[in-house]
Amino acid sequence: MRLHSLTTRLLLGLALSVIVSSLSVATIATERYSRVLMESLRAQARTYGESLAAEAADLVLTNDLVALQHLVDHQVKIHPDLAYMFVEYRGTVLVHSFPQGFPDELRHLHGDLPESQTDVIAVRSREGLRYLDMSVPILDGHGGRLRLGFSEEPHRAQVRRLWWQIMGLTILVLCGAVTAGSLAVRRITKPLARLTEAAGKARQGELAVRVDEDGRDEVALLGRSFNRMMERIERDTERLREQTRELDLAHRRTRTFCEVVQGIGALSSLRDVGPFVIRRLREVLHFQRGLVFLFDDTRENLTVLHEKGHRITGTREVLVWCSALLARVSQPGVHRVDDLPEEIAEMGIAEGSRRDCALVPVAARDGLPFGLFMGWCGSECRCETQPLEIAHAMLTEAAAVLKRAVHQELERRNLQARFASDKDFCGIVGKDPAMQTVFRLIEDVAASDATVLIHGESGTGKELVARAVHLKSLRRQKPFVVINCAAYPATLLESELFGHEKGAFTGANRMRVGRFEEAHGGTVFLDEVGEISASAQIKLLRVLQTRELERLGSNKTITVDVRVVAATNRDLMEEVRSGRFREDLFYRLNVIPIHLPPLRERRNDIPLLARHFLRRFAESHGKVVREFSPDVMRVFLRHPWPGNVRELENTVEHAVVLARGPRVEVSDLPAGVHDPAPGSAPSVSGLSMTDRERVAIEEALRATGGNRKEAARLLGISRSALYNKMKKHRIR
Repeated sequence: MRLHSLTTRLLLGLALSVIVSSLSVATIATERYSRVLMESLRAQARTYGESLAAEAADLVLTNDLVALQHLVDHQVKIHPDLAYMFVEYRGTVLVHSFPQGFPDELRHLHGDLPESQTDVIAVRSREGLRYLDMSVPILDGHGGRLRLGFSEEPHRAQVRRLWWQIMGLTILVLCGAVTAGSLAVRRITKPLARLTEAAGKARQGELAVRVDEDGRDEVALLGRSFNRMMERIERDTERLREQTRELDLAHRRTRTFCEVVQGIGALSSLRDVGPFVIRRLREVLHFQRGLVFLFDDTRENLTVLHEKGHRITGTREVLVWCSALLARVSQPGVHRVDDLPEEIAEMGIAEGSRRDCALVPVAARDGLPFGLFMGWCGSECRCETQPLEIAHAMLTEAAAVLKRAVHQELERRNLQARFASDKDFCGIVGKDPAMQTVFRLIEDVAASDATVLIHGESGTGKELVARAVHLKSLRRQKPFVVINCAAYPATLLESELFGHEKGAFTGANRMRVGRFEEAHGGTVFLDEVGEISASAQIKLLRVLQTRELERLGSNKTITVDVRVVAATNRDLMEEVRSGRFREDLFYRLNVIPIHLPPLRERRNDIPLLARHFLRRFAESHGKVVREFSPDVMRVFLRHPWPGNVRELENTVEHAVVLARGPRVEVSDLPAGVHDPAPGSAPSVSGLSMTDRERVAIEEALRATGGNRKEAARLLGISRSALYNKMKKHRIR
């Protein structure tokens, strides 16, 4: 009998269940039987001890030790369970039954027990024998204590006999169960063995094998199911043989468009992808002109692949036309396409306003279409269904690659536009994230007429920002009037802002229109608005609230349509607290606050601004100055620029005027920028190359505030190279 057969496992399970159940019954029965015997022994011992204590009381009182010893010997002799017996009185053993002498370890076995209490404890001898040691008081303890030791061995022998009797019965039951089970299991598993043999033959390829289906039990049902399954397998096998030719054809098609996908994946740019895709699609559809339209994720850009490359367009007319066409085409087929946009018609797809084209949607598996193939076959499109489905499968497999290529192309263009050296924003040059935030804020607020308050130090370009707000607004065609509030005394500022009538004050020989009236329809820029007087603040507040004003010396109210942009280098909130600036005017001006960072906080823009000013002043002064020396750029990056961009602009103009060659040197810079401030790094003239390197590293670390990554970028080396050089020069 094989150990891994079903019959063997069933018989082993049956035997194991019988053994486990018998052992469980035997354990429970013997444990309970042992507990009953021990309780009975304790009860008998207590009764027997108390009767002997009463009998020994008279002998103890008469001090008849001989009779007492005779009583002890007699009881031990006649009682089979009594192992020993002795009488103690006030710590002295009067009589005992130990022939070899009294063992002292029994004397204090019960400890300090109350005189009138009976106690029973279990003890074990040196030989491993178990006893119940009982201490019984004689005359409530006044006559001493009677100690008896009852052996547990007779009771344990009874328990062992019961255990072996149960084991013998278990063996008999096990033999009967295994015999009967073997007969029953063989009868049941014989049909299963035949079914197993048939399954083995079927696995070797004998599909005509069958088994008997006699009976109504589960095995017969399994046999019938096996026969039906084999019949179905035979039919399916025959069907598969008939489909072999179609599968070969499908395999060749799959291999074809897999080659297309691999070819697209191997190309590096959309410039190469377009011609490749059009060429491989022409092998399937045989069209005359073909275009592939691909949307990006935002649907704001459309990439058009054609035979000569690709084109990316964001024209609203083309986007709307292609979106409508894509929504109409859910399956590949031939459709009538009307009214091609001029930009698409220029690519040579067809002539005329109506044409039949093969249209195939482009979508990844289980995804929404994001593109469309359009093929024009000439006068009449006769593309069949099967080639169109093959083209659809090819484009579906290549969809992920096409989508990634479009994404990479758009990312490349965005990066190029972002990092173009001559890129500016309405005349403001800056790539620093802080300036990019300012640019985005200008874009967001320019379309409204909300009042803008520009904060920033002198020289940061507040007027340029105000002009950018105007140029990005709907008022760009109207006047942009600049008023420097700090350039006029308090007596003349109101006249400058609001105008005056003839004779309004001494010297007013004629009527004058104020700057607000000049800017009607446009934008007024109030530079250094924190410098205006208290009376002018009140009138300015009225203009901001009502857009109405009166000229000095006139009662006629004039309505103006202007947008106000103000700028200041002061902390107007602090001015409000000190009472020098009206609080209500501050909140009227501070509707949209824009903070311009100082140049020292946007050091990444210093090289960009310096090169911008270099090109401008070289052209204006007619000099051929193309670049800065590395030392000059290090000076620029180290200098704190308290005058901000204006100071940098003047410094570059000074350097361009004094430059004697195509490159600006340190000696061409103004003294305030060229000469190191007290406590700055020492001059490197006269130092060795090693010392020059150490000084350059220290200057870079000082200029970047200890930022090693920025210092490495400033020096034009990698961060690991900077660490090695710092270790070499022992710079911490």
